Amino acid sequence: MGRANNSSVDTTKGDRLAKKMNEKRSTLKAGFAPDGAEKKEQVINARKAANVDAQKEKRKKNAKLAKAAKNKKKKKKKKK
Repeated sequence: MGRANNSSVDTTKGDRLAKKMNEKRSTLKAGFAPDGAEKKEQVINARKAANVDAQKEKRKKNAKLAKAAKNKKKKKKKKK
């Protein structure tokens, strides 16, 4: 099966990024699929909870990376 984009520009990284974001979006949507919810508020609250969880995970990852960068910078200063 050939590629949909036949231009001379290589878009494999963009395709990978789009696929990854679609997967994230689908997991968020799956996170708030209430069974037979009658009230719209329940759906909205579940959606908020799924988004909050995703943001919390992202913040933890960024904090971990920032801490690692800070420690790396600290070690470099000590060597000089």
